[in-house]
Amino acid sequence: MEKITVIIERNNDGSFTAIPQHKHKIGFIGTGNTIDAVKRDLANSYSEAKELMPSLPEMEFEYKFDTASFLQYINGKLSLADLQTITGINRHQLSHYATGKSRPSPKTVQRIQNGILKFSEELRRVCLV
Repeated sequence: MEKITVIIERNNDGSFTAIPQHKHKIGFIGTGNTIDAVKRDLANSYSEAKELMPSLPEMEFEYKFDTASFLQYINGKLSLADLQTITGINRHQLSHYATGKSRPSPKTVQRIQNGILKFSEELRRVCLV
């Protein structure tokens, strides 16, 4: 099975696009109004591409998100106030990133990434008794 990186980006109209990063001679993407919808559409597009090109290998998708897409993806799982605590970035500014009103600098993206990684590591170490 071939591992393929898929970049999920938020579009200006609020929808999302998933673009697989591969070198095969057939293209397929996913689009949708939610992250789940874009993943389903990508899976359908891949199935259709596989029918057209049977030699296309089985693929396992690894998703990477732009900041706006990531913030939408975790919406309902973590609040912007929670993310403010985790990242140290004001929730109002995070809201601007989530809606596409502004884009974070590379330094801010790294700050968000570091906060999420640190928090996920803390969660990974949790052991319930």
